[in-house]
Amino acid sequence: MRIPGYKAERLMARGGMSSVYLAMQESLSRRVALKVLRRFDNPRQAERFLHEARIIASLQHRNIITIHDIGVIDDRHYISMEYLEGGSLSEKINAGMQEPEILDLMQNICSCLDFVHRKGIVHRDIKPSNILFHTDGTAKLTDFGIAKQLNNDQDLTIDGSAFGSPYYISPEQAEGQTLDGRADIYALGIIFHEMLTGQKPFAERSHIETILAHLTHPIPKLPKAFSKYQLLMERMIAKDPGDRATSAQELLDLIQKIRHSEAPSRSKDIKPRKKDLSRDWARNLAVEWGKRLHPSFMTRGGIIEWGKRLR
Repeated sequence: MRIPGYKAERLMARGGMSSVYLAMQESLSRRVALKVLRRFDNPRQAERFLHEARIIASLQHRNIITIHDIGVIDDRHYISMEYLEGGSLSEKINAGMQEPEILDLMQNICSCLDFVHRKGIVHRDIKPSNILFHTDGTAKLTDFGIAKQLNNDQDLTIDGSAFGSPYYISPEQAEGQTLDGRADIYALGIIFHEMLTGQKPFAERSHIETILAHLTHPIPKLPKAFSKYQLLMERMIAKDPGDRATSAQELLDLIQKIRHSEAPSRSKDIKPRKKDLSRDWARNLAVEWGKRLHPSFMTRGGIIEWGKRLR
């Protein structure tokens, strides 16, 4: 499609809701990322898209992607954003990361999340593909499409539910509970483990199994070489939000202590989360997530089989 003032160069990504193009903003001769919404009959889709633009535009932070323009052409909404050529965190993890680089990134993203949370916003979809890099190495948090303003009851996700990637989803988000910034802290903790070890904790064969692992499996132990980060990770991915760091600023303080070779103290013991593993609980969770992720799972036999596995 043609958007006045922009010349599309190539398609960079396509999702269920929108496509992202590398484009030239002709008035300023600069490359931008042009995110274009598909045509939908449901006006909530367009509202979610505009909601993302409004949230990003309200957040001025060096580690948050910048919006240049927003508009509508032929019933197609678009957002023009800064183009980041440095790749994503997913690529860096695949290539392998050194500890100083990991800690630098953790501090930058914690600073960013502290800023976002103080503004009353929960991102709800923190994952490596949503952390991009400028050519100078600056990390940028992107994709606020399912972000939630804590003072706004309106939920603008596609199907009326709020969920991000199963690999990084917090237990309370998986169960549809009320969220605050600690859900983002949990997701960042999963990323921290992945940056250190190259492995996603709780990853199973299917999305449903992965979500159940987040709810029921114990916190993993880091390899001995990374044992000094165990407490930090536990303060991020505790099952109960009450056992996690209360803010991203608290995480920043813990990281500073580690970097100065000062062992952080355990404020309280984190007890394993006791979860009712009854068939009814498994069935209810399977029904909810089966609707979202795995339609073929929605058979009575499949649900009962999961109930048996979890007993």
